[in-house]
Amino acid sequence: MINILEDYIWRSIPDETFHTNQNLRKKADENGKILPYKGNTVVFLLDDDTKDFLEELQKELYGAVPQMFSEKLERDTFHMTLHSLVDGKPEEEGLSERMAAAEEKAKEILARWKDVPPLQMKTTWMFNMVHTSIVLGLMPDEEDDSWHRLDELYCALQDVVPLGDLCPHITLAYYCPGEYTREEAERLREALHPVERKVTLRIEDLVIQNFEDMNHYKTI
Repeated sequence: MINILEDYIWRSIPDETFHTNQNLRKKADENGKILPYKGNTVVFLLDDDTKDFLEELQKELYGAVPQMFSEKLERDTFHMTLHSLVDGKPEEEGLSERMAAAEEKAKEILARWKDVPPLQMKTTWMFNMVHTSIVLGLMPDEEDDSWHRLDELYCALQDVVPLGDLCPHITLAYYCPGEYTREEAERLREALHPVERKVTLRIEDLVIQNFEDMNHYKTI
């Protein structure tokens, strides 16, 4: 298992010059300032102990290659996204209306899940997410049926906004848009590692949130 994780960590960072994803410029500028970016999403809120732990991982990243990252995500923004809904630049025509429509559909679905047992998750590894951010991966614990429950929850929300496959993760840091050297990419790769920790996601902490940018979320 560890060999597989180490191989994945190694391959998630390119060996050559590192270029960030062009879409990142919607969320942060070339100086690393977080930009206005509006939307809504269905997320699991995290307990304080977990957020403390994530903050320490974040410090490791910024200590290794601070020039590669945008301004830090605030501790209170840490969450696990179950399903994204609608997002875009604030000036995008019809964005608010599409957000409101998705919110109403999502509310109807969440209202049916009050008695769902907690999801028992475990962290896997820190990795490069599509050249946009560094995230901490999560997977359901094999010892109960959390796999089945997580899939059921996600698939129900696919009827609101269809997306690709679910990749459970917690975002730790967004890159500062730009190009980085092989040496910088190597230092980042060395900062990534497997992480072993159990995380309980409670159904009462599953909420819809609106965001104004990647550092300002508000629970509906």
